[in-house]
Amino acid sequence: MAVVTDRILFGLKVRHLRQDSGLSFAELSVKTGLSGSYLNEIEKGKKTPRPEKLAALATALSVAPEWLISDDPGPHLAPVAALLKSNFLNELPLDMFGIDLGRLLELLASAPLQINAFVSSLVELAQNHALGEDHFYLSAMRAYQELNNNYFPELEEAARTCRVQFDLDLTSPLTLSQLKRVLINEFGIRLLPEGLNQYPELGHLRSVYIPKSRELLLNANLSAEQTAFQISKEIGFHFLKLDPRPLASTTQSITSFQQVLHNFKAGYFAVALMMEEQSFLNRLETACASSSFDKDILVQWMAEFGVSPDVLLQRFNVITAHWQLDHVFFQRMVFRTNDQQYRLDKELHLHREDRQYAGRLNEEYCRRWLSSQLIREVVESGTKSPATGLMKAHFHSGKESYLCLGIARASSFHPDEYVGVMIGVREDIQSRKYFQFINDPTIPAREVNLTCERCGIDSCSERAAPPVVLQRKQQRQVIRDRIKKITG
Repeated sequence: MAVVTDRILFGLKVRHLRQDSGLSFAELSVKTGLSGSYLNEIEKGKKTPRPEKLAALATALSVAPEWLISDDPGPHLAPVAALLKSNFLNELPLDMFGIDLGRLLELLASAPLQINAFVSSLVELAQNHALGEDHFYLSAMRAYQELNNNYFPELEEAARTCRVQFDLDLTSPLTLSQLKRVLINEFGIRLLPEGLNQYPELGHLRSVYIPKSRELLLNANLSAEQTAFQISKEIGFHFLKLDPRPLASTTQSITSFQQVLHNFKAGYFAVALMMEEQSFLNRLETACASSSFDKDILVQWMAEFGVSPDVLLQRFNVITAHWQLDHVFFQRMVFRTNDQQYRLDKELHLHREDRQYAGRLNEEYCRRWLSSQLIREVVESGTKSPATGLMKAHFHSGKESYLCLGIARASSFHPDEYVGVMIGVREDIQSRKYFQFINDPTIPAREVNLTCERCGIDSCSERAAPPVVLQRKQQRQVIRDRIKKITG
């Protein structure tokens, strides 16, 4: 890759100098004795001239040959050079997004000034909004999930193959002891259920894998279903032979996009292993074929499969492939009692029209959504029992309505936290075909919005912040209207 980027940088410098000198290909060809087609190949980053041709080129462009082949891009091309030298192009598997590296580099070569301005803007935005590489990698991963409707048949097939290979029943829920057997006996991993207890500074982690000793250190505070997921994920890393991989259950330990991708694949594999695709889909089809939906069945499925609310609702991803539903979103809300703050911890939107991404706004997320309501229900009950529910959410000042299913409960890992997860499906012809209960009049309906700062719902008892963004927007519109009126 270094050789390729060096050629591209060399070509960019030649192109910039030629254009800055006002020379056409034909004119530069006369000055250098190099053909126009060869010069074109140089500027596209496909060719590097031999020393004698390099000298002729440098003389024609009035620069030293040493500078042309140096790493110094000059002030005009510095941002593009930084991008070329960064890990982003090296580590991002561009083919996953249907991007040909050669075509991308050709674009850089053909429009360096435009790309320069674009990259400079990205850098400035990143600095102003404190975006790090981890944010970039996670955003790229989310885009990849959306591009594939968060359904990956090759990982589904790998999970089924794993069951068959290790004599696990293909459709029955797996037990924790079965998962431990596979990890220990088939992959030779030493499992330490209280392994992290001796490291107080790692008390917030769920697991750490030590490659040299092939040990998986677990947090003793994990629930049975959380332990099962960590073990299933570790099985995924080894069964899929994923390397490089993160060694700890935190994004802070991730240093490349390849690690993010492999971490996602292992997590997806774990969900597919614990909840076999067709087995869960059959249960879901039966439950959704009724004129009413028993919300308590969500708790029953959690117990039956031995999974957490997160894993259960993530498994609803099968509806995107089997029911051809793409207007689907998932969100996870966390409430902390020590500071009384709600935090949107995770969100995924599979269709461009549904993408709101309130988690990126650093604003107060609308408390009217089902996830927040269920969290309040659990907090007020003072019990460890989960709360489940349904809701029809209609966007304020919008046409879209979503059928939402949610689960909330006290965190077994962090004693001061409550977690609410929710899946939403837009109401349309396709969703009504499969969710037969969608017109059940007992399902509560609520008007919702993105964040309090952008919301115009009057007399909202759940409002956590004044609508300052909306007010600024309205004020700008008043100004535009007045200017249009007096100049029209």
